[in-house]
Parts: sequence; structure tokens; C-alpha cells
Amino acid sequence: MRAHQRYLPAAAPLKKEVIFRGKPLLQQRYVPTLLTISCLIFLVASGLLAYAFINKKPAPNSQVLTAIPDQLRIGDTFVLAGKGFGINDPITFTYDQNSDPVLDGNGRPLRAHADDIGTFSVQIIVPANWSVGQHMIHAIDSGKDQTVSVSAIITVEQSSLAPPQLQLSTSKLDFGTSVPGVVSKKDFILINAGGRQLTWQASSDQPWLTVSPNTGTFSGRGITQVVVNAGTLAPQAYNGHITFIQGGSSDRPLILTVTMTVKSAPPAALTITPVSLTYSGTTSQNPADQAITLQNTGGRPLDWSSSIVTGDGAPWLSINPSSGHLAAHTSQTMKVSVQSQQLAIGSYQGTINFKGGTNPAVTVALSVAAPGNLIASPPSLSFASVGQNPAAQTITLQNSGGGPLDWTVTAATVDGANWLNATPASGHLEINQSGAVAININAAALKPQSYQGTLTFTYGGGLTKQVPVSLSVSIPLTAVISLNLSRLNFTTLQGTNPAPLSFTLSNTGNATLNWVIAEDQNGATFAPVSSAAGSLAPNRSTGITVTPNVAQAGAGTLYTTLTVADSDPGSKVPAQRITVSIVVQGRAQITLSTSTMDFSHDNIFTESTQLLDISNTGSKTLYWVTKSTASWLTVYTPPGSLNPGNDILLEVDCNSASLSPGTYTATLTVSDSDSGPAVQPQKLAVTLVVT
Repeated sequence: MRAHQRYLPAAAPLKKEVIFRGKPLLQQRYVPTLLTISCLIFLVASGLLAYAFINKKPAPNSQVLTAIPDQLRIGDTFVLAGKGFGINDPITFTYDQNSDPVLDGNGRPLRAHADDIGTFSVQIIVPANWSVGQHMIHAIDSGKDQTVSVSAIITVEQSSLAPPQLQLSTSKLDFGTSVPGVVSKKDFILINAGGRQLTWQASSDQPWLTVSPNTGTFSGRGITQVVVNAGTLAPQAYNGHITFIQGGSSDRPLILTVTMTVKSAPPAALTITPVSLTYSGTTSQNPADQAITLQNTGGRPLDWSSSIVTGDGAPWLSINPSSGHLAAHTSQTMKVSVQSQQLAIGSYQGTINFKGGTNPAVTVALSVAAPGNLIASPPSLSFASVGQNPAAQTITLQNSGGGPLDWTVTAATVDGANWLNATPASGHLEINQSGAVAININAAALKPQSYQGTLTFTYGGGLTKQVPVSLSVSIPLTAVISLNLSRLNFTTLQGTNPAPLSFTLSNTGNATLNWVIAEDQNGATFAPVSSAAGSLAPNRSTGITVTPNVAQAGAGTLYTTLTVADSDPGSKVPAQRITVSIVVQGRAQITLSTSTMDFSHDNIFTESTQLLDISNTGSKTLYWVTKSTASWLTVYTPPGSLNPGNDILLEVDCNSASLSPGTYTATLTVSDSDSGPAVQPQKLAVTLVVT
């Protein structure tokens, strides 16, 4: 059996009670001291919180930078928006690895300030010196305690010479659910699916639906804002349309369908009409003021105030009055002013935010142009030369500014040669007037390679617009006919053909030569060639032989020209020619009336005579003689001479008195006794039968 031990709890200690006969000092001051310490702690904590909010730093990795649109062409405008940056911090902008500054319309570094919630928005025009491809845009937040750099990427696309063609990034836009008095905005991207510059206009079929700006010009992509104003609309679903029209095009307008649902609003509501304003000013004149109306659509009064935010941080936008009080179901009109004279040329965005009711806002778009603003379209030109000057191209100049302008143009090339020309070199444009400038290229003295140039249009007292020009010069693929001789000279005696002569035909070009030979003056009949057509690869040759056929020709000189040409249709290969001359030297020529004679004798008839006609069918005097090969064959007519074309009868005599019966043959030869050009002898065959 196991023993169990019991453990009792330890005795509790005795309490000592101290009894005060009166209030001790600590107890007398306890409450006031505690209150004082609490107040001090509260004040310190409040100060620390205030300092923290006033000097609030952006949270690490909280910054967001967005470029809309992010695919553009030279001359397009994109919106660079940031959030999560330091409150009221200055923002500067650079691009790409070299961190070159992004410039504003005056050629100065672009700057902005974040607003009281750390956001900003600026508009940037893609300059002409940015290359095709991706570019990194850096926004640098230079706060008091740290510097933060955030980047966004845009892509610059190649410009095109194709006609412009407007497309919408989407055909439907839904704003979801809203309440009366609320203004909602969405960025909307327009696309040029063609080339050159595109001008557009937009209009709405509903009073609660607007687009700002409602017109513009871009090359690749453009941006605008679609704004819906729930205003005093009754709770229900709404459907509206924005019609986009391309300037100078006969294509059907493009329709954007916009939907919105309005639900019931709270008792007090502040509504604004209109919710977007668009201004066009110049650097020398501010645009006229515009008005907006605030209305309290609720059943209770409200106090309202406004604040202004501009994308570039400059104070060019103002409202008067900027705050006020609205009784139930009352309205008030305010004046909105912009100062374009303080700004560089370009596009600007601003927002007027209202506090009170449902806190609506008004979007403000400002376009600042020179008193005369020059637009050049297309923004770049490209030429190609293949063996000749390319066709001229045209640049269209338009004055989109607020006043007339005079312009001049100068051409500069990287290589310093004068191959780029513009006509006319100067001009004058009234407001909204357009003019054409012809651009010509002289590539005659240029080597095959790529060339770059720039056309600089100067206007408005020093403002410039540049149009880059590229030229590609290449060697054309063409055959070249080369002959080693330019003449062929033949000499022969009348009645004979001269020996053949040859020449070499070569293709010294860089394309196949399909050649053909043609002869004039019926040359093919008396100076035929060995081959009249054929094909030659580059740097190949062939021999052509001319064999005259003039044996039947009279004395004199025969001429013909051999023309060697490219037989391809439309060929511009220069033909080459060879002159052929055949000299036929004159001489006498013996022609006999017959080439045979037959005689028959017996013992009674031992001698007989026949006549032989000798003609001189040549061109020289014939000095003729005869010679017999037998004694029994003789000619009674003595030797003599015959002028060309004359003839004579000879008596050919056979005497068989001394011959025995039998058959005898002999030859009578008629020849030329002159020492001049040889004359072909003619022979008469004589047969004598003796019985």
C-alpha cells in the first residue's frame, strides 16, 4: 500500500492596513498631475502625426507611371500620368539610357508638380528626333528626403505614306452605375490604321455625353476623354452615341456607343453644366472666358468650394468665384478663365474639383498654338532611286493657328550634297489656309547608299517645323550592250563574194540581255548575219559573223547598218550599231552566147564556120583575145576591145582537110589581155565529127 501525502496550501500573508488621518500630499495632487501629463502626451502625438502627414514620403514601390497611348508616331501626343508620388513634390522627366531631358513646346526641360494626393498628369509630343522603336520615359520625384525614379515604356512606330484611315480602339464604352450630380471620365484612344496625319472631329447625340477635346490631329494614335454627367438625370439606364468623322475622307463616320446607369441620389446633390470645357488660344492672345453653372438639386442647402489641378502644375486655369453657398434648388454661374499667353505651344489638361454634394468635377482642355501655327503633313518623307530621279512628293502646309503667317523652307543633308530641293521656298498662309510644297530629289551624282536630309520650315518669328527626309540610292538591274567594233569594211571584185568578217557582242550589265539584230537598206539580203537574235547572261559574249552575198551585184559600194537592241518590251537599254560597207570593184566580164559548138564534116565538106557572140557584161573595157587548143579550130576575127555593154560576133572555123575520119574535141578560150583586174576567162567546147 502506497502512502499518500497531503499538501496544504500555504497560509496567506497578513495584510497591513495603513490608516491616514488626513489627505496625504500625493493623493491631493494625483488627478491634476495625471491630466497635465495626458495633455502633454496628446500634444506631442498630434505634433508627430501632423509632421508625418506634412512631410509624408511616398511609400517604397508605390509609384505608378502610365503612358496613354503607348504606341505612337512622330508628332503624336501622349498623356504621362503618375500616382503615389510625394505630395507637392517637383517632378522632372528624362528618356532612354542617356537620360536626356524631355522638352516642352518652348524647348525647355518639362517640369510638373504632384498635387495634394501625389498625382500629376502632363502631355508630351513625340519629337522628330526620336527613332523608331521603344523609348523609356522616366519621371523623377525630387522630394526633400529622397529621390525616386519611375519609368514607363512607349513605342514609336514607323510613319507611312499611305492615306490616313481612322479606327476606334473599341466600339462600346460602359460607365457602370452612377448617381445624379456625378461626373465620370474615361480616356479613349483613336487609331490611324493608315499613314500621314489624320484630322478628326467628334459630336454627341445626348446632352449628358460629351467628348473633350472634340477635334484633333495625330499620326499614329490620339487620345481624348469621354465624359458623362449624371447631373439631374432620372434613375434609369442611358444609352448615347459619339460620332467620329475623319477630315477629308468620304468614309462612313465611326460610332462609339456609351452606356450608363443612374441610380437614386442622396438628398443633397451638386450638379454642374457643362462638365468639360475646351479652349483654343495662342501665345499672344488668351481665349475668351467660358461659364459653368452649379445647381443644388437637393432639398437642403450646401456650401461648396473648388480646387484646381493642372497637368503641368502651372497656374494657367482659374475660376471666379471659387467657393460659395447654394440654397436648396438654386443655381449659380461661375466664370472659368485660362491664360494661354503664359504657356508654350502644345496641349494642356486641367481639372476643377468641387467639394459639396457628390463632389463633381469639370475637365478643361487647352490647345496653345502660335499666332500662326504651321502643320506639315506628312511628318516625314522617304524616297528610293533606282537608276533615275524618283518622282516628286508633296508636303501639305496648314495654318492651324490664330493668325496669318509667313514661312520659309531650307533643305539640309547629312552628306552636304545638294540633292534635296523644295519648291516654292517661301509662302504666306491665312488662318486655316493650306498650301503645297513640291519636294524633288536629284540623285544623278549620288553613289548607291542611304542618305538623310531635313526640311526646316521657319515661321512666326523663329518657330520651326522639321520634316526628316530619307533617300535610298541603288544600282538598277539592267543589261548593257557592248560591241568591239563600230564598222565592218569589205572589198571584192565584181562577180565574187568577199571573205566573211566577225564582231563580238557582249553584255556588260547586271541583268540578262535578250538581243536582236535588225538591218536597214535590205541589208539582210546582201550582208546576212550568222545569228539575228539570242540571249546573254551578265558579263558574257558571243561572236556574230557577216557573210556578204554580192556576186550578182554591180560595181559600187553597198551600205547597211546592223542595230543590236534589247528585245524585251519597254526596255530602255540603249541600242548599239555597226556600219557595214561592201565595195564591189568594177572589171570587164566575158559572156559567151554559147558554151558548146558541134561540127560535122565528110570527105566533101571539110571546112565550116559558126558564129560566137562575145559580150562585155562588166563595168570596164574588155581587151579580148582567143586561143585554140587545136590547129583545126581557128577564129578569123582578130583580137580587139569591147566597151561595157557591147558585143561582137566571132567566126569560129573548123578545117578537117587533114584529118582522118573520127571525132575530135578542142577548146576555144576567150580571155582578157589587159593587166588590170583579172577577168574570168570563158571557154567554148568544140566537137568535130569527121566521116
